[in-house]
Order: sequence, then C-alpha cells, then structure tokens
Amino acid sequence: MKYIKKIMLPIDGSATSMKAARIGVSLSKKFGSDLIGLTVIDLMSLPYGYFLTQPGTRPHDNILEEKRSEAKKWLDEVEKSMLEALGEPQAVEIKFRSEIIEDPFSRVETAIVNYAESEGVDLIVMGTRGRSGFKRILLGSVASGVLSYAHCPVMTVR
Repeated sequence: MKYIKKIMLPIDGSATSMKAARIGVSLSKKFGSDLIGLTVIDLMSLPYGYFLTQPGTRPHDNILEEKRSEAKKWLDEVEKSMLEALGEPQAVEIKFRSEIIEDPFSRVETAIVNYAESEGVDLIVMGTRGRSGFKRILLGSVASGVLSYAHCPVMTVR
C-alpha cells in the first residue's frame, strides 16, 4: 500500500460514487497519494434529440453544457471534501486534479480504464452502482467492466 501514488475516483454523481470518493480521499490522506477525479460524459446516453439537432444550435449545445456543468459540480464537491479532510493544505502536499471526458467512441468503463492506464494510476476507487439504467446483479455494469479490464487494483464501495 505504500506504493499508491495516484488514486483515481470515477464520479457519476450517484450516492455510491460520492461515498467511494470520500473513501478515496481518506486513503489519499493516509498514503499521501495524489487524486484524480474523473467524470465520463456518456454521449450515447444523451437524449435522442441531441443527435437530431445541428451542432452549434442552442438545443444541441445546451444539452451537452448541462451535462458538463453537472459533472463539474460533482468534481467540485469531491475537491471540497478533500480540502475539508486535509484541514491545513500546507500540512500535506496532495494534488487534486479533475477531468471530464467526452468520448463518443467507447463505453464509460473503457474510457475509465484507458485514462487510468495512460495516467499511471495505482488504485481506482469507485462505487458499485451508479446512474446507468442496466445493472448487474451484484455490481453496476461500469464497475464490473472496470474490474475486468483495469491494469491496477480497483476498490469498489457499496
């Protein structure tokens, strides 16, 4: 566990992802690990009308902008919880970075795994059930996919 230098927190705004983020923040504090908050905007889950409107038009841009601002709100909440957990920012030098990915060509779990690998993440901490409509019996479909393909350990939180 002393080799955990980067922890990634995939956030989708669900209660379990926010709970997982709090646990990730605690682990980061304990091990002095940097944190990456990540939200993947699943373009394929956008309303059908999104694809019927022309890019650059108000209805088209408003839908995507709404998703971006919602994702930013979740990531800001995680950053605020990290700052509260650390107390004095000077006491522990933990870096927090947030990313919002919009990947029209891959599934959410693939985007998470690819990002974690490209960033050299040592641990992924995520909730087991999120906002997707289809859920597996024990795990959410995204968590199941990340567990299956991640190059690093994955901690799931219920």
